[in-house]
Amino acid sequence: MTRDKVIILGAAGRDFHDFQFFWSTAPNTEVMCFTAKQIPGISGRRFPPEMCKNDVNGNRYPEGLMIYPEDDLEELILSFGANTCALAYSDLSYATAQSLASRVNATGCKFIQLPPSLTQVKSTKPVIAVCATRTGTGKSQTTRFIANYLKDHGKKIAVIRHPMPYDKNLLKQRFQRFEVLEDMVKYNCTIEEREEYELHIEEGNLLFAGVDYEMILHEAEQDADIVLWDGGNNDTPFYKPDLLITVADALRSGHEKHFYPG
Repeated sequence: MTRDKVIILGAAGRDFHDFQFFWSTAPNTEVMCFTAKQIPGISGRRFPPEMCKNDVNGNRYPEGLMIYPEDDLEELILSFGANTCALAYSDLSYATAQSLASRVNATGCKFIQLPPSLTQVKSTKPVIAVCATRTGTGKSQTTRFIANYLKDHGKKIAVIRHPMPYDKNLLKQRFQRFEVLEDMVKYNCTIEEREEYELHIEEGNLLFAGVDYEMILHEAEQDADIVLWDGGNNDTPFYKPDLLITVADALRSGHEKHFYPG
């Protein structure tokens, strides 16, 4: 049987989750590297071996995995002998997604997109997920409204934010727990992270983020009656939701039909 040699196309978010939850232990599979797009400064970093599940996959990734620019995709496919490329980031037009598929196919490589059923972690607690048709539609405002409603009804909540691991040391960001504003200093949060986290913290919401979203969920379940997923871009949730709320943007009508994953 031919061994799958996989390159994961990402943007320092879903790509890391899909690798940890699905690809790292997939049989007859070796992930060769990540590529990076959208977020500046991601390429050139290394995904650490401590988060590669080497304890359960036969030490498949003892050195971790390098992250390269997506612009070098064709060269990476050839140099690694890859036969599969997996798209693992969101909020790109279907034209862009198809362009990536065409570039990959032109090298003789498969182009795939994992469905949510293969990447969603099941929680022991009820999960409400807030997602959107595009980035910037008001997911976090909606999540905070729901959090306040649930707290007013006596429920303990934990908010888990879609990943924003912008620090160069990914291992330091494996698990982040925010209860007070000083925690953003503790985790060396960027301006972009602070914009997403600060209002949750000021409103008294226990907030989690990071890179290892199985670990994050298990920790959040210890403190919450209900888990709230505060999504990123127009991506699907990393956890299997009991209730999925999708926020649409009236000023960008039709975008829900034209941007991956839709």
